[in-house]
Amino acid sequence: MTKTFLFSFLGTAVLSASEHVVKSTPFETSLSIDATFLPNDVVVHKLYPEQWSKFEIKELLPHGATVKEGQTIVAFDREDYDKNLAESKKAVATRKIALARAERELADLEITTPRLLEGEEIAFERHQESLDYFKKTSRAIQEKNAREGLARAKRSLEYVEEELKQLLQMYKEDGVTEETEEIILKRQRSSVETARFSLEKVELSTARTLKKTIPEQAVDLERAFDAAKLSFDTAKQNLPRILEEKRHAVAKQKRQDTEADKKLEDLEADGKWLTFKAPADGHIFYGEISRRSWSLGGTSKFLFVNGAAPAKTALVSFVANGVSLNLHGAVGQNQRLQLASGNKGSAEVDGIGTTSFPVEITSLDHIPGADGKYKLSMKVTLPKDSPLVGGMKAKVKLITYRNEKALTVPKSAVKTEGGKSTIRLKMADGKDEVREVKLGKTSGDHVEILEGIAADQVILLPASE
Repeated sequence: MTKTFLFSFLGTAVLSASEHVVKSTPFETSLSIDATFLPNDVVVHKLYPEQWSKFEIKELLPHGATVKEGQTIVAFDREDYDKNLAESKKAVATRKIALARAERELADLEITTPRLLEGEEIAFERHQESLDYFKKTSRAIQEKNAREGLARAKRSLEYVEEELKQLLQMYKEDGVTEETEEIILKRQRSSVETARFSLEKVELSTARTLKKTIPEQAVDLERAFDAAKLSFDTAKQNLPRILEEKRHAVAKQKRQDTEADKKLEDLEADGKWLTFKAPADGHIFYGEISRRSWSLGGTSKFLFVNGAAPAKTALVSFVANGVSLNLHGAVGQNQRLQLASGNKGSAEVDGIGTTSFPVEITSLDHIPGADGKYKLSMKVTLPKDSPLVGGMKAKVKLITYRNEKALTVPKSAVKTEGGKSTIRLKMADGKDEVREVKLGKTSGDHVEILEGIAADQVILLPASE
């Protein structure tokens, strides 16, 4: 029997130190890897809240603890969460009232905006009509009326002066002025003074009307028209904008209200993360068991009573009793190229003596991870009373090649030069012959010969053999 380290070779017979009989025997190659037992079905408690971010641990079972269904594994302080949730719920009423008021204001604006625009247009048209009427008609009439009033006052004065003149002429011709006549003359003279005073007032009034009042009215009408036009133009621009702004503001409030409702809903849902209870009888691991590996991550920094756990983090993994185990490992590129799904082998565990367990590769990564390793999973057959649990280690031997009827020779018997491999074959007449051979797999000190020799032939070995 030839001794090997990574490979095995069975059934080699040696006649003498310089001869070797070729036999057809089982031949295989293998490699060994380290692997970890991990459960197939795991419940991982991960903190993935939508709103709440404060997670201070108040209760925590130790790593590896055995738990009963419904037992609390980890619990966080709820005081601040409950206060925040209560305040958020109270804010709902205020938010809904503000939204309802804004919606009512928008509804009013939808009605009043067209009316206000119509009112501004009517006011503008009326001022325009007033200005046009003043320019085309009213101004000329007022000026003419003022001048006509002055002319009437002048004529009135002329009339009473002529009457006084006639009375004086008439009474002068009589030669005697009676008392009654004196009274009439006095009255007439008073009428003349009154007419003169009236004329003076009308002259002043007419001058003011023509030079001041009417021009000022023209200015006022122009200004009123300009103001009405500006107000109408501004209203045409701003009132629709104000309405549109209100529409956008209300739409925004509605979105914010919906978002606030969603945040409150998420906050309420986040309450489920504050307590993690065992879904069945089993035991717990700190960290995360997933993707064919077990990682504690950074849990040692916070996974203790009064520790502050960050969000988006895996805390503990729960494994129910009776869950089957698989073996998981990782290999480098050289080993990966020797393996394939379906490769079988055996696993040995320190502490269990010479017992080994059958394994078979069930999955094998085609692409390496960030560490350059290729992960693989193996189905392992364990007895029902197996003491093995998740996290335990095993040394796995995987068969990478097996030929039940292989022809093998010691490696020292093969000479390779110029890309050709040869051996010295002992012939029946006792002479030897150099024979070219085709090599197969190598196992320890022996190499598989695929072509060039047959079973029971004798080859010659170097003298050192």
